[in-house]
Amino acid sequence: MNEFLLTTMFVVSVLINISSIDDALIDLIAFGIMRSGLKDLEDGSEIQVPPTAVFVANWHEEEVLGKMVEGNLQRIPYQNVMLYLGVYPNDTGTLRVARELGEKYPDRVRVIVNTLSGPTSKGQMLNEMFRQVFAGDDCPEMAVLHDSEDIIDPRTFLVYASYAKEHDFIQVPVFSLNRGKGAYVASTYMDEFAERHTREMIVRNAVGANIPSAGVGTCMTKKLLKHFLATRGQVLMSGTVTEDYILGVEAKRAGFKSAFAAVSANAEDSGLDFVATREFFPKTLAASIKQKTRWVYGINFEATHKLGWEGDLWDKYFFMRDRKGVITNFLPPISLVLLILLVFGFVDPAYMPYQIEGLLAVSLWINFIALFSRFFIRVSACRQVYGMYDLYGVMVRWPVGMFINAAAVFRAWKTYIGESKFATRPIVWSKTAHELPEDFMSAKR
Repeated sequence: MNEFLLTTMFVVSVLINISSIDDALIDLIAFGIMRSGLKDLEDGSEIQVPPTAVFVANWHEEEVLGKMVEGNLQRIPYQNVMLYLGVYPNDTGTLRVARELGEKYPDRVRVIVNTLSGPTSKGQMLNEMFRQVFAGDDCPEMAVLHDSEDIIDPRTFLVYASYAKEHDFIQVPVFSLNRGKGAYVASTYMDEFAERHTREMIVRNAVGANIPSAGVGTCMTKKLLKHFLATRGQVLMSGTVTEDYILGVEAKRAGFKSAFAAVSANAEDSGLDFVATREFFPKTLAASIKQKTRWVYGINFEATHKLGWEGDLWDKYFFMRDRKGVITNFLPPISLVLLILLVFGFVDPAYMPYQIEGLLAVSLWINFIALFSRFFIRVSACRQVYGMYDLYGVMVRWPVGMFINAAAVFRAWKTYIGESKFATRPIVWSKTAHELPEDFMSAKR
């Protein structure tokens, strides 16, 4: 048993080495990439925002929809930006609120009633909205995806308008609003999105890899939308739970140019003022695991089944990064258990196979160094977004995030093997409960 556990420790440690080297490569590339400034987009002339449709798909959102729509309409100064609210005929509460908003703001809000009763899926609802709005020639120039808990940065429309001159699929950063002290589960999203959207996503953009949609803060031009409607009758792949991620890959495969627009207005002591979508993420352990299970299943299993590995070298590399979590998210808790057994004498190192004796020590040291490097990278990313060096907060939230991610991967494997029959059957729409800040207008970080 001792020899088996020590060999397992070595294998786990080497796998963590490989994943850490992979992460370090992204950090090194990201370090040399310049971010755009908002003033750099104007090219000496004022940016004109074209007619734009903001799509919000809803299912039982009557508690937050009114506040979200009215708050964002006050924040968005462009009169040709209209909110399209997708609702189900049998969701009477949300339908009532949506129609009241449409009557109150007839020039800014349009209600789209699904032809099917709900819940179907977010993808089906959005496809219904795309068909109704973009079927004819008299339609908006762009469509932007948002959820009913989003704080929309009005400057994103300037970014979309500028990038749309050369791109048809544009994603802006998405960050969690600052949850403050004590919200350890919800605040894990602060760390993870800050790191991902100030590192990996800008690298993907720089090397020309596919840009996955985050589901919110995603802009698509009329050209792209009409292409998919004409070629397959829908924009988003049906029967999937991460249809937004899949669309980002499909956009590149169809020949459309994509961009991740990491644009900031300044670089003051309070952090970079990113032009980004901000929102609250789940604050309970159960809700967070449920949401991340959907993400892990959709990206790692469903998207792999639907999309395969087709693409250039960078696409394949980032597919590997996107999908490695089904294995690597288990490694930290396994390694922690093995180290505890070793430290407290439940495993005798005298039984270590001679073939790995020296290699294990080297591997563990590499992981020790990588752990500290990853910690400071994450602290630095949070500093860019939130303007503070939150060393203690990141340290406390890290094990919480590891537990959530491991639990989500475990549940995703169960879904893959059981409910979905190896991603050959669609699964039920797993909706997340939404929350908005009390002071909507001043909500930023």
